[in-house]
Amino acid sequence: MENLQEEIENKIIDWTISGAGGRLVVFKPPDPSGGADLVVVQKGEYDPAGNKDLPKSIIVKTKIFGDSSQKESTEIFISVNGLLKESDSSIFKKDVDIEAFKKTKNFYLAFVFFNILKQDIEDFICFVPLQEFTKIAGKVNNGNVFKFESFLSADKNDKYSKFFVNKKDFAQILFNKISQV
Repeated sequence: MENLQEEIENKIIDWTISGAGGRLVVFKPPDPSGGADLVVVQKGEYDPAGNKDLPKSIIVKTKIFGDSSQKESTEIFISVNGLLKESDSSIFKKDVDIEAFKKTKNFYLAFVFFNILKQDIEDFICFVPLQEFTKIAGKVNNGNVFKFESFLSADKNDKYSKFFVNKKDFAQILFNKISQV
């Protein structure tokens, strides 16, 4: 399949937007040099012009006496890693170089199979925070490259099973993560 990566990113955007209830904005960053394929922000925090001179803050609440508190804009950065699913026993194997995004705050890796017959991503996305990924993934040659290997199936448990998210719940998970920060 020609542009598999773009198709997978678009499907993740579709599932996020459809499940977000208008609360999230998902976009592809204008400068992919940071390693992120997708950026997720809460609605109202997205600056399409990308004006870096303006402060990135929103008013969270106003107290009765007129004092207000501010919250820094929260973005979640996602590196999307996808493969075609060839059979039910397919194992997702990928070496991931984290050099480009290891300094980015709120960075996650998403691993997902794409089903060419359904023209959609499979039901489960492995959504791992970068810090957790570096703890549990095996290093390749003691560098910045880590090995990911999983069935990406709820039927088979492995060290990544606790990071599996159903694609229908993905938007709610993203919203909860943005709300916590």
